[in-house]
Amino acid sequence: MNSKALFVFTLVLGVQVFGVFGDDHTIATSVCVGLAPERTYTAAIPRDCNNRQSCNEICRSVADMDVVNDASKPRPECIDALHIYADRGPKNTANTKWVNTWRYGSKGCRATHCGPNFCCCSQ
Repeated sequence: MNSKALFVFTLVLGVQVFGVFGDDHTIATSVCVGLAPERTYTAAIPRDCNNRQSCNEICRSVADMDVVNDASKPRPECIDALHIYADRGPKNTANTKWVNTWRYGSKGCRATHCGPNFCCCSQ
């Protein structure tokens, strides 16, 4: 499955499994896990656009994503950046979009402008 198809599948799966209207963090987590390499701890970290920190900085600042707390593992790194838009269409309506998501890709990890609102961090 190519990365675009995997992204769409993960987004749809996340929405269908959780079924929570407006839960941007859940949607972002589903997307990030779908984009992450296998056998990694992965999280969607909210990003405040007023802070001007890049997702690279935010991911590196996460103290520990490893539930085993293995100090030998490298710091988390940004693998992608997302913007989950707040405006919603009607949910569960055929041929109508519900939520828009913009995927910045790995270059979005360096962004300091008010764009990405979630960082995909993986360790």
